[in-house]
Amino acid sequence: MTRDSTATAATTPPFATTATAAPFATVTTPGPLRAVVIGAGFMGRHWARELAAHPDVTQVGWVDQDTDRIAEALREQQGEQQGAVRTGTDLAAVLAAEQPDLVINSTTPAAHLAVTTAALAHGCAVLTEKPMAMNLAEARALVEVAERTGRLLAVNQDRRQLAGVAALREAARRLAPLTRLEIDFRLPHQAGPYVHLWDEPLLREMAIHLFDAARSVTGADAVSAFGRTYRTPWSWYPGNCSADVLFEMEGDLAFAFTGCWTARSAFTSWSGSWYLEGAGGCARWDGVTAPVLTAARGENEPEPPAVPLPVAIQDSPFPGLAEVLAGFVTALRTGAVPAGECHDNLRSLAMVEAAVASARAGRPLPVER
Repeated sequence: MTRDSTATAATTPPFATTATAAPFATVTTPGPLRAVVIGAGFMGRHWARELAAHPDVTQVGWVDQDTDRIAEALREQQGEQQGAVRTGTDLAAVLAAEQPDLVINSTTPAAHLAVTTAALAHGCAVLTEKPMAMNLAEARALVEVAERTGRLLAVNQDRRQLAGVAALREAARRLAPLTRLEIDFRLPHQAGPYVHLWDEPLLREMAIHLFDAARSVTGADAVSAFGRTYRTPWSWYPGNCSADVLFEMEGDLAFAFTGCWTARSAFTSWSGSWYLEGAGGCARWDGVTAPVLTAARGENEPEPPAVPLPVAIQDSPFPGLAEVLAGFVTALRTGAVPAGECHDNLRSLAMVEAAVASARAGRPLPVER
């Protein structure tokens, strides 16, 4: 169990979550929160750096099936990692020995159900990489475990924390009512081996980032999805690497997503290319520079100037992670619901499930609420 944890009622900051979250235990004991990282791959190493930089967290454990990989990751920290870190391949043993307050789950998605369940059952709060689980049924099972144990479970949806996405949220307020959102995503990405096992690698591994960010920007949930997926002739993925999905969102908002993970040219950023339209005009974002807002005009009126929106500077090797961790730590200290909280994240994962099911059925399907 976590140290002197106290259950508190959850409160919702603006744009953190639109779903009702159950109360979860907070940690009131003085001293930094104790953290264990599970997985010493690409994301696990980024999380270890963020833990070392946060003043209210100390990493006390690191678990991976390959202890040599943990040793290599610790050497990479080059003095950033403070204090002794217990390492090993046995998650239960490390949790029992260190009694952490929180666990960072950076394992592959196929392991999320077992790893997150074990950590929650031990009394730890869990911040997991996306997707929460391999499918919606497994994700709902994890939410039930979080409710039963009274522990916080949240998903790393770092796109919500990007400065450009924050600027688009403000633009959405100024453009309201919104009518259309378009996100175009094109990259020639060589994903890890586990992604090649999926029937729909683009939708299941990557698109949830953009679907979740779309919900964050517009404040609307998806009502239905009409999807088409396909595999390009030159694709290195066994499954479908490309998708076109039209979502009907709340408030009569149309959200059109197009994506390709084997694109040949005109690549977008990892955050895609955005077009947001409403009564007040439109906003565009290339996913890297500051979004620009253009006021509405009549048919024969001159084009108004595109005005760059103010954005905060995020000087980080992995923008968004520090903000995700800060929100999670604040949640454990105060009971405020963080962005990516599991109940809300179900609604983003449901968009993925509906898009995949619609592509198979060849017709629009409702998004489970």
